[in-house]
Amino acid sequence: MERNTFEMYWGYYLSVEKMMKNTSQYVAPTKQNINTYSDEFMKIILLSCSEIDSILKVICRENRVILDDKKYNMSVYANTLLKQKDIKKWAFSPECSTSSYDSGIICFPFKELDAGKPYAGLTWWEGYQKLKHDRLGNAQVGSLENAVYALTAHFVLLRMLMDLLTEDMGQKYVKEKYWSEYLTICV
Repeated sequence: MERNTFEMYWGYYLSVEKMMKNTSQYVAPTKQNINTYSDEFMKIILLSCSEIDSILKVICRENRVILDDKKYNMSVYANTLLKQKDIKKWAFSPECSTSSYDSGIICFPFKELDAGKPYAGLTWWEGYQKLKHDRLGNAQVGSLENAVYALTAHFVLLRMLMDLLTEDMGQKYVKEKYWSEYLTICV
């Protein structure tokens, strides 16, 4: 992967992350608020998951899973992701909710990943599909929980993209310096 291509993905992530961080002014990212839904959360889910779809195609292609663009789906992605080391163990939390472990959101975006299940077992991806096809009828799926999961999955996949950079493209620098301002690693 070229560094300038990665930079485009990273810049887009940062803009979505900033939107998510701004929602904390109105809805604290805590377990008590996970079902709170809004147009902002819906927008974050749609933007992050759309980008996730693009990133997953790159990851598949880099892993020599090459299909017609219309044939890629979460089941194909899941089979590729399950070959990645520790994908189910990656966990993050919104930075401002980690001060109270009992009420904070601990997010394992790929913990339930299963290529044989609908939506690969990912409820946040199912939520995205519902919003994508009927935003008004599925407004409640535009929740804080789904937004945090989508953003966290987006971040995890970008960390995987970093591994596709070569050392002469600045892989070490990018892995050390490019981090989330919203998410804190939990495990």
